[in-house]
Amino acid sequence: MPEGFALILSAPSGTGKTTTCKLLREELPDLKFAVSHTTREIRNGEKDGEDYIFVSKKEFEDKIENNGFLEWAQVHSFYYGTSLESADATLKSGHDTLLELDVQGVESLRKMEYQGIYILILPPSIAEMEARLNKRGTDSKDRIQQRVETGKEEIKKYKMYDYVITNHVVKDTVNAVLSILQAEKFKACQYRPTSPDIEVLLKDGVD
Repeated sequence: MPEGFALILSAPSGTGKTTTCKLLREELPDLKFAVSHTTREIRNGEKDGEDYIFVSKKEFEDKIENNGFLEWAQVHSFYYGTSLESADATLKSGHDTLLELDVQGVESLRKMEYQGIYILILPPSIAEMEARLNKRGTDSKDRIQQRVETGKEEIKKYKMYDYVITNHVVKDTVNAVLSILQAEKFKACQYRPTSPDIEVLLKDGVD
């Protein structure tokens, strides 16, 4: 059975990544989600084990020591990481898998030459990103400013990605991601013969 695609999505804070991922999963019910671990506090409306796996700092650091993460990073004094088990198990079973990562996490995966479709979602403007963070009502003014400054540095790293989408309207962003995934599946390197005679022809054509 061919492995599934790793769809790696990241964005600066306040860009709409979480909403985009939620809508993607609604559009693609078979898309698996590699739930990340984090040490930050749970927010209103979030569910442990569904949005994130919320753990203590000690639990997270123990998992680091045991090489339990595919990638991990410390962002705004909190740890975030994707476990090896949650990502690899679903990919090897043939399911496309969504990895929602921060930019630091993407840097780690690129260094590992981890195979996947890397997509960066950007805000229409810095002002709009800051407005969305303020609208959340979950962070202090200092924390929001810190997130904005971090976001500016993350935007500069756009060349690490295969695709960049500006999130003007979240539905349009989701449709763009769906189009990217569809196109990737039709690449010549992904083609799987539909019959034995075509398979023979393809083998004969290999230089």
